[in-house]
Amino acid sequence: MLSSNAKEVSFSVAIRPLFVSIGITLLLLIVLRLVLRQWDKAALVTSFILILFFSYGQVYSQLEQHPLAGFFIGRHRYLIIVYALAFIAGLWWLIFKLKNNSQALFLANMVSLTLLAIPVIQLSLYSVQTSLQQSKAVQTEIHLDRSLEPSIKPLPDVYYIVLDSHTRSDALMQDYKLDNSPYLNELRDMGFYIADCSRTNYDYTQGAIVSALNMDYLMNLGPYLKALNSKDIWILLKQSRVQQLLENAGYKTVAFDTGYEWSRLEDADIYMSLGSDSYAMQKVNPFEAMLIKSTAFLILTDSQNQILRSQFQEVNFPYSFHVNTENFILEQLPQISNDPDPTFTFVHLLIPHVPFVFSPDGSVVSDPLFYNGKLSWPGDDQHRILGYSNQVQFIDRKIVDIVKTILAQSKTPPIIVIHGDHGLLDANRYEIINAYYLPGEASKSLYPTITPVNSFRIIFDKYFGTDYGLLPDISYNESGQPVPETSLSCLP
Repeated sequence: MLSSNAKEVSFSVAIRPLFVSIGITLLLLIVLRLVLRQWDKAALVTSFILILFFSYGQVYSQLEQHPLAGFFIGRHRYLIIVYALAFIAGLWWLIFKLKNNSQALFLANMVSLTLLAIPVIQLSLYSVQTSLQQSKAVQTEIHLDRSLEPSIKPLPDVYYIVLDSHTRSDALMQDYKLDNSPYLNELRDMGFYIADCSRTNYDYTQGAIVSALNMDYLMNLGPYLKALNSKDIWILLKQSRVQQLLENAGYKTVAFDTGYEWSRLEDADIYMSLGSDSYAMQKVNPFEAMLIKSTAFLILTDSQNQILRSQFQEVNFPYSFHVNTENFILEQLPQISNDPDPTFTFVHLLIPHVPFVFSPDGSVVSDPLFYNGKLSWPGDDQHRILGYSNQVQFIDRKIVDIVKTILAQSKTPPIIVIHGDHGLLDANRYEIINAYYLPGEASKSLYPTITPVNSFRIIFDKYFGTDYGLLPDISYNESGQPVPETSLSCLP
C-alpha cells in the first residue's frame, strides 16, 4: 500500500502500522507455537491467518465493484461465510493433513520473500528516481531570462492562493444548484476582478499549479519536462520561475504544510506547519485508516452497531489532521500581512477538494456517507452534491473574511491571486474560479476568459518591468491533448 501511494505520502506514515503488524504477528506465532508445539507448523498457520486477514478488505472492494455472473457477492453477509469456510478448511489441512512441513515452509518462504521484494524494489526505485529527477531538474532548471525591475515602491505583498477543486460560478449553479454570487460580489466590492469565464490550463493539480507558477505551458518548459510523467512535474513547483524572480527582487517566500509531499515548499523562508508531532500523535491517520479498511477489520468498521461504530470512529473519520491543517492555514494566512518585509505567499488549500468534511459554517460533518467512499469520495451522488456545496460555501466565506483582514492590515495594497486548480468532475473539471486583486490600473488588462498561465505574466509586466505578454488561453487534459473551446463554453 505504501508503494502504491509513495507519491502522495511520506514513508514515515507506514512506520507505526508496520511495527504494530509485526508485533501482533510475533505474538500470534508464539501462541500458536505453544498450542501446536512446532515452529514450522505455527509459522504456516500464522501466515495463512495473515493472508485471510489482510486480503479481506481488498477482495470485498473488488467484488463490490465487479459482480460474479451478475451476483453481488461483495456483501459482508456472503463474504464472511466464504472466508469462514476457507479458514476452517485451511486450518484443518495445515494442522491435520499436511505432512511435509519443511517443504511447505520452504515454498511459503520463497513466495513471501518474492511478495516482500516487489514493493521494496518499487519503493527503492521510486526513491532513486525521485533523487535523480531532482538532481537533473536542478541542472536543467528554468534559467531566468530577466530580472524584475519593480515600478512601484514599497514592494507589495503577493498572495497566490489555490482552492483545490473550486469550479466557477456558472458551473456551480448548473451542476450543484449553488449560487455563490453573494461572496463574489463581496470580493468585487473590495476591488477584485472576477474572471467569470476562466478555465484551467490543465485538468490536474500539478500541471495547473506548475504552469501558473512558471508562466508557460508544460511543453515549453524544457525537454526534461517532456519526458516526465504528468504526476512528476511537481519538481518545477519547488523551484518555480515566479518564486525565483520574486526572491531575487527581495521577497521572502512564505509557504504552508499542505499534507502533500509534492506541494510542500519546505525550503521557503517561512514554512508554517502544525508540526510532525500533530500527525504522529493522531490516533489513526488516513494511510492507517485505508490500511485497516483493506483488512478483515472492515467488517467492524462497516458495522451498523453503535457500540462498534464508536470504537472505530477514528478509522471511519481519519481526517482530524486534515481538518486541523486546513483550519491552521486559514487562521495563519491573514497574519502574514503583519510582516514588514515584502512576502510571496504560496497557499494550496485542499478545500473544496475531497474529503467533504466541512459544513457551510466550518463545523465538521458527522455523516460518514460524505467521505466513506473510495479515495474519500462520498458514498452516493446526493452526498457528493451536498458535500461539495457545503465546502464551497465554507471556503468562499472564509476567503472573503481573510481578504478583508489582509487588505485592512496591509500598509501597501497587496497583489492577490485566487483560483481553482480545476473543477470537480466531468465538464466542470475545466471550469475554475479565478479572482484578482491588482491595485491601480493593472486590472484593466484582465479579461473574462483569462487562464492562470497568464496571471503572473500580467502582474510582472504591469508592476515589475517585464514584457512577457500574453499566451493563448488553452486547456489541456492529462494526456497533453488540447480541449476544444466549444466544450468549455461559458454560461451567461
